[in-house]
Amino acid sequence: MGATGIVGQNLAERLTAQGWEVHGLSRSGRAPGAGVHPVQADLADPAGLATALAGLTPELVAITAWTRQATEAENIAVNGAAVRNVLQALEPAGSVRHAALMTGLKHYLGPFEAYAQGEMPDTPFHEDEPRLDAPNFYYAQEDELFAAAVRAGFTWSVHRSHTVFGFAVGNAMNMVLTLSAYAAICRGRAGRSCSPGRAPSGTA
Repeated sequence: MGATGIVGQNLAERLTAQGWEVHGLSRSGRAPGAGVHPVQADLADPAGLATALAGLTPELVAITAWTRQATEAENIAVNGAAVRNVLQALEPAGSVRHAALMTGLKHYLGPFEAYAQGEMPDTPFHEDEPRLDAPNFYYAQEDELFAAAVRAGFTWSVHRSHTVFGFAVGNAMNMVLTLSAYAAICRGRAGRSCSPGRAPSGTA
């Protein structure tokens, strides 16, 4: 899921290089790389997902997709449903042995609407930190994953990255891309790169 995103595209490339047969699901249906079989489907459409995934028997499902909504309540509804819909569509085949879900730092610091507000756990964060007392679409995604794992009998893992550096065509939510564009503008205007931060004392 999310095969054309930063994580999904790079994961598909690595798995293909290791000899896996990889099917990359995305709304656009664009092949994320050589050797990846594109699957076009909308994660919000259960019937369409069931049709698009019919006949596929994946052992590993990597869930790297999410869609930003205006409120956290909408984030929960849309992104929780995306996990539920794809795992339900694959359930009849009974082939899934493991499902990996990609979330991130908001698991520990809270959602967009309440980011780093209230009492926060001390760093470094640990995977067994209790959930924060705030609605969070990451928690909804996890709950859908856990419920599907119980029903279908597969194992699961959740990967909570702090920051992701990478590249994907059409994806602007990427610190590397932003810094690279800034450096290119600086070099074009001043003939050299310039730091976006303050220079240390005594330097130009």
